[in-house]
Amino acid sequence: MIEPGVAEPPLETTTVEHSLGRLAVPLRDVARGGLAGLLTGLLVAGVGGRLVMRAAALLVPDATGRFTENGNRVGDITFSGTLGFVTAGGLIFGLTGATVWVVVSPWLPGDARLRAILAMPVAVALAGISVIQAGNPDFRVLGHDVATVALLVGLVAVAGLSISLFDSWLDRRLPPANASASADGIYLALTVAGGVLVFPLVVMAYVSQEGPLGLALVATGLATLVLWVRRYRGDQPRPPWLVIAGRASLLSAVILGVVALLPDVAAALGAR
Repeated sequence: MIEPGVAEPPLETTTVEHSLGRLAVPLRDVARGGLAGLLTGLLVAGVGGRLVMRAAALLVPDATGRFTENGNRVGDITFSGTLGFVTAGGLIFGLTGATVWVVVSPWLPGDARLRAILAMPVAVALAGISVIQAGNPDFRVLGHDVATVALLVGLVAVAGLSISLFDSWLDRRLPPANASASADGIYLALTVAGGVLVFPLVVMAYVSQEGPLGLALVATGLATLVLWVRRYRGDQPRPPWLVIAGRASLLSAVILGVVALLPDVAAALGAR
């Protein structure tokens, strides 16, 4: 029995520890970037790529009926072909773009608007080489059409803009880190899946095929990894030396990407 004037002791409660602590913060960043890449791949690269193909057929009527490197007939629009292009092509581009975006996005300066603008030339420099390749016979089929090449470059730029905008949009809507066990679990699962299944393949592709560009991206990735570790430890996340290292590595990758892309664009335009 409780004596008058004596406060009743609080009931014992059991708290279930479900959060990932500070680890959830970088995990959310990685998962958010991955989702932004997938949305861009499916909605922008996939659908946009199909529209560019249709535009190419209209721009180069002489190519109608000829077959591309993938076995598609120029000018033909079928549901199965469109679905396959949007899902398979968009998924591949989205996964690759998500990996690159997660690595480079911490080092883009400015607010969301400026970052979105800067993401366009960065995307062209880093991803253009996967879309415009000198050895692709499709450019010969299309008569080395300038407008078609410009549309492809523009599509990559729009993809860069879109992934940045999707990233900002998701940042405002996804649950914050440690908000719930289910949200943190999803962030962890997406990060592990991307880190184990996608990231090594993308890194090996860049390093093996593009040499210096791949190494510059690896250096940028190392700076991003240091940033995540510092956030997890609760240290000052962005000391000046780390900002300089991250942005210098990214700038090097962009310059090397442009150097690698220019010969491919020249070949696509018919230059020998």
